[in-house]
Amino acid sequence: MTASSKIIQSALSEGRKTLFEHEAKALAHSAGILTPKAELVGPHHIKEILMAGEKLGFPLALKAESAEILHKTEAGAVLLDIKNKAELASAVDQIMNKVSQRVPGAQVRHFLLEQMMPPGLELLIGGLRDDQFGPSVAFGLGGVWVEALQDVVFGILPMTHEEVSAMIAQTRAGRFLRGFRGSPALDEEAIHLIVNNLSTLLIDHPEIGSIDLNPVRCWVRGAAALDVRVVLK
Repeated sequence: MTASSKIIQSALSEGRKTLFEHEAKALAHSAGILTPKAELVGPHHIKEILMAGEKLGFPLALKAESAEILHKTEAGAVLLDIKNKAELASAVDQIMNKVSQRVPGAQVRHFLLEQMMPPGLELLIGGLRDDQFGPSVAFGLGGVWVEALQDVVFGILPMTHEEVSAMIAQTRAGRFLRGFRGSPALDEEAIHLIVNNLSTLLIDHPEIGSIDLNPVRCWVRGAAALDVRVVLK
C-alpha cells in the first residue's frame, strides 16, 4: 500500500471524511507538492511544543487540529508569525481558550507547528470529483481574494500541458503569474507541476471527493501549498 493510500485508509477506518491538516499535507507531499516544514505535537505537551518550535526556527504558525473544527480561522485555532518561545507558549493558551469558547466540546487532537513562508502571489488550486463529469481541477487567485474576486476556472481531467496553460491564461491570476505592470514573472511551471500532481492524486484515489490547496504561494522560483483541505467520499 502506498503512503497516500495509508493516509486515506487510516482516516476512513476512524469514520472520518475530512483529513486532519497534517494528513492532508502529508498526502499532498506524497504526490510531490511542496508544503511548509512542520512538526506535530500533542496539545498538552508544552515542553515538546517549545522544543519543536526551536527545531523548526521562528517565525512560526501554530494550528490546532480537531475533528470538530471545520474552519480553523473562525474557531480561533490559528495564530501566525509567532516570533519566539514566549509567544509560542502564550499562543498555545490563546488557541485553547478561543476554541473552547467558539467550539464548545471540541477536542484538540494535535498542534501543528509550521515555518512561516515568504510573501508571494497567493493562488487557489483545487480538485473536485463530480458524479457526472468525473474529476476536475480549479485554478485562480487564492487567499483573501477567493470570495472577493471569484477568479476561478475549471478544467475536466485529464488535461494536457497546453490545456492547463489555457486555463491559467483565462484568469487574473494568470496575468500576475506572467508579470504585470513591472512585477517579475513568477514560476508558472511550478504551478503546472502542482496541477499535474494534484490531478494524479484525484485520478489514482477515487476516495477523494475534493481537495483544496489554498493558498498556494508562488514565487519567482517555486511554489508551495500553505493550506490543504481534503474531503473523502
